[in-house]
Amino acid sequence: MSKDIKVATEGIIRNLHKREGNDKAILAAARNSNSILSKQATKVWPIIFSQLDEKDLADKSVPTYAEIAVFATLRCYALFEQGNDDVRDREYDPAHSVSLFRALAALRSDDRIKDGLDRRVKNLLSTTNLESVTKSLASLVKILKSNNSKVELDYGSLAKDLKNFQYSFESARKVSIKWGRDYFWISDQTLEKLANEEEK
Repeated sequence: MSKDIKVATEGIIRNLHKREGNDKAILAAARNSNSILSKQATKVWPIIFSQLDEKDLADKSVPTYAEIAVFATLRCYALFEQGNDDVRDREYDPAHSVSLFRALAALRSDDRIKDGLDRRVKNLLSTTNLESVTKSLASLVKILKSNNSKVELDYGSLAKDLKNFQYSFESARKVSIKWGRDYFWISDQTLEKLANEEEK
């Protein structure tokens, strides 16, 4: 049976999360690597390659869109997890997660960081350069962690978005529109859910 990239990513993170104290070497390698081609990223390869569907694996030296997307997502997970007891002490449950940009949207109510955060998000949304996007995502995850470490992020959807982002200019713009909607429009229910997460 074919495995969807969202499901595969959730499985990888669930497995990492279940390991005693997580796998520190894998998480450190993900945090310290800017791309799947980095030398340190070699430590992350086994957990990615063992979970992806055969169609999502490279048959040549160039990484596939899925491999790149899953690695970038795992890097975001590793950055958010590092030293974060709120994340480590609970079971990873994708069903109760929220998209990265919805989580960031909730921070816009804080006037101290709103303008700077808006600038960063607008810069990310205006580019179709994958390297720039993945660097910006890592930076935004760090901001989110320092302002709301309790939120549970939807890493599976992020991986799917990053895979789709790579197909074409039009695909990248469609993903950007989705992220923009998540960031600039937020429902009362989402705000309430995020507020409840902060109070736990």
